[in-house]
Amino acid sequence: MQSDPGNEMPLAEEVAALRKRVAELEQELAEARRAGAAQRDADAEDRGEGLLARFFSVEAAGHAALLDAIPAMVFFKDRAHRYLAVNKAYTEHYRLTADKIIGKRDEDIFIPEVARSYHENDEAIMAHGIPRLNVELQWKLEDGTDGWTLENIVPFHDERGRVIGMVGVVVDVTARKRTEEALRRAEADLLASQARLLETIAALSTPVLPIEHGILVLPLVGHLDAPRSSQLMAALLQGVERHDAEFVIIDLTGVPMIDSTVARHLLRAVQAAVLLGAQCVLVGMSAATAASLASTGEALEELVLLRDLRAGVRYAMARRKAMARALPTALP
Repeated sequence: MQSDPGNEMPLAEEVAALRKRVAELEQELAEARRAGAAQRDADAEDRGEGLLARFFSVEAAGHAALLDAIPAMVFFKDRAHRYLAVNKAYTEHYRLTADKIIGKRDEDIFIPEVARSYHENDEAIMAHGIPRLNVELQWKLEDGTDGWTLENIVPFHDERGRVIGMVGVVVDVTARKRTEEALRRAEADLLASQARLLETIAALSTPVLPIEHGILVLPLVGHLDAPRSSQLMAALLQGVERHDAEFVIIDLTGVPMIDSTVARHLLRAVQAAVLLGAQCVLVGMSAATAASLASTGEALEELVLLRDLRAGVRYAMARRKAMARALPTALP
């Protein structure tokens, strides 16, 4: 049987048209499936939030007494950040009735900066589906009252694992935070007082006492270490400059011993005083201190070393009188 050449072209066109129509139908079917899936997702989400809202509208009444018995603040929110339920502690803390909270968002209740803080914290939890525990947030009411809360918030999911809301348990930690701040201030004040006390002790540990015009006594008591040796030099030089001293009697009676390092500090202080025009007299030196001074290898010929404070005072007064008698003869 032979085909009609005149009918071959229309048959080919019909096949092409059928194939095109099949492709269009397949595309429409795919789009319908996608639209159906999206609608199912939206319906499921609506059902989830609807079931959630109905659960709290029905069950909250039955569990209100249980929630109100919890001393911590408890709240429930849906995925759109609307409050579904709160307990008595929550309403009392924020000084609002439940009808002023249920069905509203934070921005409808709190001042802007607090609402923004709450929203950002809650959105981070619901967006990632991960609980956040022991989060400190600051709150403030319109009347200026403010404080801190410690929040533990957990998201809850529908049967498909999607976050449809959250529950928060909140404790007011304002008293604790203010106590901690008061303790920090007290600690800072204590450290400042301690620093002032140490300064006072340092000043008392190296007192410079004028006993006669031009004569100073520097009595030392206790252990003499490197830091205290530095204080000794500072006190000695300040005293010589302030009192225009000609003689400084350094009494070591109360110092049991010093090591060679401190001995060098002591000799440096004496040399610095000499540069300011004052002669230093060391009195009351123990045998151990004398040995330490000798071990430094420094020249000790210019040092005046006497037995005790009385001898040192007598020496300084006698030398000063001799200098005073000699002064007029030196004038032209």
